[in-house]
Amino acid sequence: MGFRRAAGAEISADGTWTNFSKRHSVRPRRVVAPADLDGLRRVLKETAADGSRLRVVGSGHSYNDVAVAPETQVSLRHLDKVLDVDTASGRVKAEGGATLRTIRTVLSRHGLAFANMGDIDHQSIAGALSTGTHGTGSAAPAFASQVVEMELMLAGGSVVRCGAEDGDLFDAARVSLGALGVIVSVTLQAVPEYNLRRSDAIITRDEAFTLLADPPAIDHIGLYFMPYIDQVLMWTAERTGDPVDKPSALGEWFRDVVKVNYGLDAMGMVARRAPRLVPALSRAFARGIRPETTVDTYDKVFLRPLFVRHDAFEFAVEQAQGPECVRHLMSAMEDAEVPAAFPCETRIAPAESAWLHPSYGRTSTWVGAAVQSPGIDVDAAWQEAQRACVEVGGRPHWGKWHTLAATELRGLYPRWDDFAALRTELDPGGLFGSPAIDRILGRV
Repeated sequence: MGFRRAAGAEISADGTWTNFSKRHSVRPRRVVAPADLDGLRRVLKETAADGSRLRVVGSGHSYNDVAVAPETQVSLRHLDKVLDVDTASGRVKAEGGATLRTIRTVLSRHGLAFANMGDIDHQSIAGALSTGTHGTGSAAPAFASQVVEMELMLAGGSVVRCGAEDGDLFDAARVSLGALGVIVSVTLQAVPEYNLRRSDAIITRDEAFTLLADPPAIDHIGLYFMPYIDQVLMWTAERTGDPVDKPSALGEWFRDVVKVNYGLDAMGMVARRAPRLVPALSRAFARGIRPETTVDTYDKVFLRPLFVRHDAFEFAVEQAQGPECVRHLMSAMEDAEVPAAFPCETRIAPAESAWLHPSYGRTSTWVGAAVQSPGIDVDAAWQEAQRACVEVGGRPHWGKWHTLAATELRGLYPRWDDFAALRTELDPGGLFGSPAIDRILGRV
């Protein structure tokens, strides 16, 4: 079937960088990977001196052009270490290029864990923070709320440390799209390692909308809608003191790799060639999901990644608006006859305090969709879904598909002007810019 695991960006022999969804490519004029902070400082000064701009890139697991760097591309792959773990306080300090997987693995050795996470862990911590990466659960914090301290290297090469006591800088820097400076270290508040009891079930769309309108008191919940069919996969997870109780390693491999990844890859190939078969394919996929309850370590429950290349849409809307926005999204894709045989995840998340976090100031329903990529034209449908979300104050995930510009985004974020003023103060020359940042945040 030609399936192979895809995790982040691809870099071709001629130096062309292509993001995860294969929607955006660039051949940077210059690519650098500093070995230490002095090297990073030199890169910043050299780039500023020649009047060009730079972008720091992480794993490239983005679906839009936020990480595209046509001028200088900076990788933190050599600044990727966990620097300290304080088991007494539960705090861990890591360099900005450290991946979530690296941090998670080190935490586990000390009996610690992330308080919450999404379903992949190969992003860098700097990239995950910069785009507002989140998990699910009405009281489960996104990574931005797990941060207690950060260090930023500013355009001039100085390093500033900020924590909750620093107010504005801390609230701006935790989700900044890389536009304030380079995140050189992050200190996170971890929690004691825990197990989760996960349950999977199939419910109807009406049942799912009722649940979204009045979410149950469950630690974590996710809903996977699929266009054209009434079945919705619901998964829930709650903390438990029970020991691990799950299928064998072979059973997990068959479920996660064969049924989900190989299954979705095959469905995508058929859908591109015979769109009329999509409803039947999706119903067959849903029938293959068996009700199941397992107990496992938190990371094994959260991390059920899709290795199939796909494109993704996700907006955070006020919780009460969630059901109607999901309806608009499904209708838009169905009316446009998008050949999408792919799960579209909806999640619930608490209010966040970082100024540019899409969940800033309100409990949110994250309305999401995905299609296999490349090769499926979904833009018109997602434009319509975007319009419906924005009409009720919805805000886009910074690492996923959207077409909004600064003039449209400004009215969605109460602290937008404060962020813009701080950005001008910290980076008056616009060093940390690109065409995408110019469009999204405006040019300094």
